[in-house]
Amino acid sequence: MKISKILILIAFSGVMGISSTGSVAESAPEEPQVKVRVAAYNVLFGNWGTPKRIGEMLKPYNFDIIGFSEVPDGNWTSQVGEELGMNYSYVGSISSAKHKDKYKSILSRTQLTRKHEIEINAEGWAPASMVGAETEVQGVKLLVYSLHIPGRPYFTDQAEGSAAEFIAEKVIPEIENESFILMGDFNNHLGDAPLNLLEDLGLRSTWSDLKIDVKEVSTHQHIETSTESGVIDHIYYNTNSVVHVLDGAIINNAFNPPEEDKPMPRYREEWEKYDKPLSDHRPVWAEFLIY
Repeated sequence: MKISKILILIAFSGVMGISSTGSVAESAPEEPQVKVRVAAYNVLFGNWGTPKRIGEMLKPYNFDIIGFSEVPDGNWTSQVGEELGMNYSYVGSISSAKHKDKYKSILSRTQLTRKHEIEINAEGWAPASMVGAETEVQGVKLLVYSLHIPGRPYFTDQAEGSAAEFIAEKVIPEIENESFILMGDFNNHLGDAPLNLLEDLGLRSTWSDLKIDVKEVSTHQHIETSTESGVIDHIYYNTNSVVHVLDGAIINNAFNPPEEDKPMPRYREEWEKYDKPLSDHRPVWAEFLIY
């Protein structure tokens, strides 16, 4: 598979962000700049959140593209789109670990073309996959991926055989354009060996640019024990690309508030509106300035 466009591998509280700008010589022609807002959300096969409720929660963020994982088959994704005014969707055919209603999907404001899915069989549950499609946002063509892969929770110092290794060795080397962004539910933490493989290829986590301490927050809570997993949903971009991270966060208003002894700055404004979780994951999002 040869990829010549900008890639986004999709894998979402409050808002914390940092802006990044570059200088251009006055004599140089101004380069086009496009802001693109993307989000990723593991929705627990739609068991806790209806398309309408999830759409209502995401609506204030005005996303251009959303990647869902553990999504029901059929028109669930397009129903969220009806609530958000996003008219284009694509649902893959590979359900995570062959469980019911654990597909990956893409929802977009702009038309999707070249829709396809890549199967990933690695250590941990299988199959995993990533769904992809091309779209164009304000003249910028993007190849978008939404993914859901197993991590290595017991051997975080080892990357061999991991799904992230598959992506690092089989997918990323095929990308011809240096500008790409990578997001999704990776089921590993920053610093774990599987994710370090991606950083070794020149990728960088947006959490670092956003100055969010991932040790103090979490994107997933176990259903059985109510214990927090930490940040296992990530957004990466290629440091060689002409892309700046403008903003981004974990959307905590999709979930119950944390205990009072674990405050999260600026995450309280809409808790009252959502009195129970919509999923066992919290959405993550980022806004990029692409040249």
